[in-house]
Amino acid sequence: MIVKKIATLLLTGISIFSVNTARSQCITALQLDGVNDYLHAPFTNYDFSNFTIEMWINSPDFLPNEIYVNWNRGSRVTFGSWQADGSFNGGASGLVPGSINSGAGTMPTTNNWHHVAYVYDGTNQTLYIGGIPVFTQASTGTLIQGNNTYNTGLVLGARFDLGQQFANVIFEDVRIWNVARTTSEINTYAPFNLVGNESGLVAYYRFEDGIGSTTVTDLSGNGNHLTLNNMDPATDWVPGLFSQPVQSTDVVSNCGPFTWIDGNNYTTDNNTATYTYVGGAAGGCDSTVHLDLTVLEPVDVTVTSSGNTLSSNETAAGTNYQWIDCANGNGQISGETNQTFVASTTGSYAVIVTGADGCRDTSLCQNITVVGLDDLSPSEYAVSIFPNPSNGKFTLKMEGSSEEMIVKVLDNMGRTITSEKYTASTAIEFSLDVNPGHYMLVGETNDIKTFKQRLIIQ
Repeated sequence: MIVKKIATLLLTGISIFSVNTARSQCITALQLDGVNDYLHAPFTNYDFSNFTIEMWINSPDFLPNEIYVNWNRGSRVTFGSWQADGSFNGGASGLVPGSINSGAGTMPTTNNWHHVAYVYDGTNQTLYIGGIPVFTQASTGTLIQGNNTYNTGLVLGARFDLGQQFANVIFEDVRIWNVARTTSEINTYAPFNLVGNESGLVAYYRFEDGIGSTTVTDLSGNGNHLTLNNMDPATDWVPGLFSQPVQSTDVVSNCGPFTWIDGNNYTTDNNTATYTYVGGAAGGCDSTVHLDLTVLEPVDVTVTSSGNTLSSNETAAGTNYQWIDCANGNGQISGETNQTFVASTTGSYAVIVTGADGCRDTSLCQNITVVGLDDLSPSEYAVSIFPNPSNGKFTLKMEGSSEEMIVKVLDNMGRTITSEKYTASTAIEFSLDVNPGHYMLVGETNDIKTFKQRLIIQ
């Protein structure tokens, strides 16, 4: 019960004898004229104790006494065709009986695709039509070389002597096995193309070589390529059962507008757009691509500048920041992953912004000139501050002073952040609860600046 559809392949519980399909404009079959056309391959060095021949065929008349497939190389095995009474046949040398017949009443409808198979499992010979075993015959014996002098190898569309019983038929997806395929295997895999490396597969033809080719490639990898004889490669390659567009989906997540292969610019989600590569698939079939687009919210990559402080204007939760040095090959600045960046030296800087949904973009480079942050070498005191950089906790150590001192912290614009009066001592501990960046520590006695030190808060 083989069902083959152009868009979707599936197996159902309904037994079906033939398949009527619309043809797309691509090539996956070969048409023989029934006059003198045939296909041939040497087909050497195979031992068949069991076998399966299966294929899809289509004909305008299904005339009697035609031969579809036979090989003569160590054994003679012949398959096809329908007779005037509607019976179908196959045979093999060395087996008893040497031929079997499906019986009257199995004649197919013309100009439709039909799947047929001939199987020998060592005990029974069986003929299949449309995936259904229409005749099974218990058999004895062993496949042997037939009583003929031709030894011609594999022939499609003619008798082994290559001079009679030519078939007026279109071939599609011919498979030859040296194993007996089960009913389940035949029904499961007949509607689908094989990979070519399946166990027991000795010859496999999908007829995808295309117009102009004089050979049919054996996709099993065994080199049993067929040669076209008395045929016109310009006209005998035709659309087949498996002539259908190759379908694929282009899954895209893009930050903001997206220009697809069709040249259109999409600004919102879209899962209906399609694009067809005419003749872009195997055998000249069309290749249709479906778009599944999700447009994500782009990040804000504008930056606000104030003095030597840069701030990203993207404030959404989950945003990540990485400041970079534009003048140094856009190298990442270690530790600068906050929304705000304070430049300690004159240069050009930008920020890489990554949103919570994965959208990522980089701001334009901003030129910064750093002024007013030079350290003042102390003239009266030996001053040190540590750790520096720190997380906001510092120890200020002074030597040479016993006066009361005002200690101020200034931002990069010179504005006072904190101002505390301390009785002079050799060590002062203090904490700053401010944003990471660069600041200035200034000490004053009697309104005279006695020292100035840079603070770096991480």
